[in-house]
Amino acid sequence: MNNDAPGQNKRRKPRLVPILALIAVVAAGLGAVAAFVLFKAQYDILRLADRASETLLPDIQTQVRTALNLERLKVFGEIVRSSPEPHERREALLAMRILAMNAIYEQDVFTNDQVNRVYRIVERMAAYRAKQDAARRQIQDELLRLSAQVRPDQPALASAGSSPPEQNRNLLPELYRVAQNALYNPRSDAARREFNALEQELAHRQPESDPATDALSDPTHDLLQKLRVIFNTEDEVNNAWVSARTLIDHLAQHISIDAAASASDGNAEIAHNAKSAMIMVAIAMGGLILLFVAGLHFVRRVIVKPIIRVTRSLEQVKTTHRPVPLQREWLRELDNIAIAVEAFGVALAQNRQYTIDLEQEIAERQKAQVKLLELATTDGLTGLRNRRYFMESANQELDRARRYQTPLALLLLDADYFKAINDRYGHQVGDQALQALASIGRRLLREVDLFARIGGEEFAILLPQTDHAAARNVAERLRQAIIDQPVITEDGPLRLTVSLGLSSLSSATVNLDELFRRADTALYQAKQNGRNRVESALD
Repeated sequence: MNNDAPGQNKRRKPRLVPILALIAVVAAGLGAVAAFVLFKAQYDILRLADRASETLLPDIQTQVRTALNLERLKVFGEIVRSSPEPHERREALLAMRILAMNAIYEQDVFTNDQVNRVYRIVERMAAYRAKQDAARRQIQDELLRLSAQVRPDQPALASAGSSPPEQNRNLLPELYRVAQNALYNPRSDAARREFNALEQELAHRQPESDPATDALSDPTHDLLQKLRVIFNTEDEVNNAWVSARTLIDHLAQHISIDAAASASDGNAEIAHNAKSAMIMVAIAMGGLILLFVAGLHFVRRVIVKPIIRVTRSLEQVKTTHRPVPLQREWLRELDNIAIAVEAFGVALAQNRQYTIDLEQEIAERQKAQVKLLELATTDGLTGLRNRRYFMESANQELDRARRYQTPLALLLLDADYFKAINDRYGHQVGDQALQALASIGRRLLREVDLFARIGGEEFAILLPQTDHAAARNVAERLRQAIIDQPVITEDGPLRLTVSLGLSSLSSATVNLDELFRRADTALYQAKQNGRNRVESALD
């Protein structure tokens, strides 16, 4: 019976899925209640909105259209006030008449009366403007007559017997300027001040002038009277427009207040129903929140905490690679997970040593591969790269130089009289000479330069991003450094010399073999020219 007890305890443990299903059913029930409450509240609000759209919105729309028409009246009135073109004023006045006859205004007697009053004021403004236009034409004609009278080649009037008095003649340019300002800018305060000053000046001189001898006296007086008409009618227009704008602004304010009051009444009723709906929704949402909090507490205690314990145990197993005992959980699924974690810890501890042994074996193989690769690409005597590695890398550098349009140079170096050195001093001294030559080259060359022994006493140097002149300088420095550093042997210092052949990448270079062939030809030329020198394939 003791053997069956654990199995019976395991079967008596509740399962996660039925518990979650029960929670979901309860939440769905409360959600249905909340949805019904929300639907009912939305239905009531929509019903009120429909009723408002049938009564309130048409009134508000009418008032909005009325306000827009008032703004149009203001725009057209401004055209009548400001436009210098008679046809524009007539069109604006006609448009105002059409707006004043709009059926919208007939729904409100007060609004209709005010709009007609505004129209009559603007109509009076149009009459003032017409009067100004007539006066303006007369002023222009009078200015033309005055200019004809004061021309130097014009003979004097018969009644005068002589030219106009010099005083009035001197005031004519000022009169022209004041008249032009009055014609085209009658609203300007500066124009008014100039006109008043001129009028006072002429009035001061009026007693001194004799109409019988001054031909400009009467025309000047008439011109001043017409200019006074221009300014007076401008004042009448401005005063009338101030009255019209005041009426329009008061009417617009009245309409805005009525629209706001109508909207406020409708909104108050909707707000009352919305407030009731919000209370019901708050009650339903409160129940859902309580259920949510209870569910969170259940999930945290029965599901989340056991999962956290299992997760921490897994982290501990991962860190220590040892089994970790776990407590039994209330839910069957989580209890099964705890048992599996314990089993995983045991299996991980057993496999740990196997993994360590396998990693050591892999590391040893990788080291062996690296060593084999190093041996396959390195010259055993000098420690330089061998011919195979050099050719592969040189092809890559050649492709890169062509792709990015960068210079590239190749040096072939050969030790002079190396066979004689071997025959005289022995192969050991010859090996020392090659090692010394490699050491000097490594010291002088850059890290990006490729230095390799390609056979016997022959070396190759690839110089990326180096043009022909710079490569020749490198070759000369290398040749001189080899001469300056003798090889120390048992028989004394041995001075080496080298011959170098140089070739550079050009548009005619087909491949690496072509570059080698040209460098080898240059090296052969250096040998023929006495050794211990640098020859270039371009020379």
